[in-house]
Amino acid sequence: MIKLKMYPAKNGDAFLINANDQYILIDAGYASTYATYIAEELAELAVRGESLKLVVCTHIDADHIGGLQALFTANSGPQRRLIEIDAVWHNSLRSLPSTPDQLSSPANAGVLEAIKRRGFPVPSGLAPNPIGAAQGSSLAKLLRTHGYLWNHGDGSCSIDSNCATYSLPSQVRLDVLGPTLERLEALRALWLRVIRRLGYRGKPVSDDLVDDAYEMLCSHSAQQPTVPSVRPISARRDLTLAEVYSPDTSVANGSSIALILSAGLARVLLLGDAWAEDVYAELKRRSPDAEQLIFSAIKIAHHGSIHNTSPALLTLIDAPCYLISTNGLRHAHPDFEVLAAIVDRPADFERKLYFNYETEAVQRMRSYSSKAGARFSVHVVNDEWIQLGDVNCDG
Repeated sequence: MIKLKMYPAKNGDAFLINANDQYILIDAGYASTYATYIAEELAELAVRGESLKLVVCTHIDADHIGGLQALFTANSGPQRRLIEIDAVWHNSLRSLPSTPDQLSSPANAGVLEAIKRRGFPVPSGLAPNPIGAAQGSSLAKLLRTHGYLWNHGDGSCSIDSNCATYSLPSQVRLDVLGPTLERLEALRALWLRVIRRLGYRGKPVSDDLVDDAYEMLCSHSAQQPTVPSVRPISARRDLTLAEVYSPDTSVANGSSIALILSAGLARVLLLGDAWAEDVYAELKRRSPDAEQLIFSAIKIAHHGSIHNTSPALLTLIDAPCYLISTNGLRHAHPDFEVLAAIVDRPADFERKLYFNYETEAVQRMRSYSSKAGARFSVHVVNDEWIQLGDVNCDG
């Protein structure tokens, strides 16, 4: 049995999952998402004696990590913890191989301090939530300082596609599809290029100041579009996903944790902001003979962007339940072409499309008819449990 909540997280992601009574939190939106929705829910779980078996930060982007910083700031110390958290997955700088070094000059420290003063990005039109002020600590520092079990230890190894299946009680399993170590190293290389342009001449030592500057700079980098926003235009008809799709090139998105969560026969594909090509390649590597993989639910990558759901990926995966998390105010996600491509495929089951905001694309889908005649329905949920059925994923 799997049920989940998709919190209103503005343009971000925040999912609380109950898998056979094992609770897992995947991202937490911005600090305001945590304060408004998640904190009270976790307090109620704690009163019932529940813990979070796992907290996953898919990648370093303000709309995914901000609420987790607020959570771990509020959950700071054994005597003050709102809820027990058994394990955390988060790929920060110290999770990657690096050469130890010292901050060899005041100039190096000054560069990092300047990055830290900039803080984390704040959602447009909103002041920083007091729980997660812009000049807060990195998630890495919070995890290390307060002694959480981090990436199976002290955070010095990464969560990537080479990880073994992670098992929880009650037949709950998590299989990590990505990122590859190559994608994580690419983000580290980008960080080094930027700080060297700013005048830094040291090496990326695992130090609290370096951790703070790394996550804050990467979070700003993740907010910058790196794919062309210009699409083909047709005066006569709507274009298809195949006609407008172009792959994501955001290094931060490429570092996103993508995984399969299983509880008995129920399986959920949780894609974070991952690149479609990476997900497709890893699924084919694990199931080379499968023509199609059916999941109980699929969390669409990067809020339904045309750069993260490829036509090839949609030929391989399908589900009776799709989850799309965004308010549509940043980059106008979700893209209508992605939603249409999902429902235009033949299927012998009804597809339910779940959104957490009423967007322009959602409104268009309400009056859309599948080109294949497939059944689908549109649902906008707000802090409600979504119950998933058991679906065999063997394809």
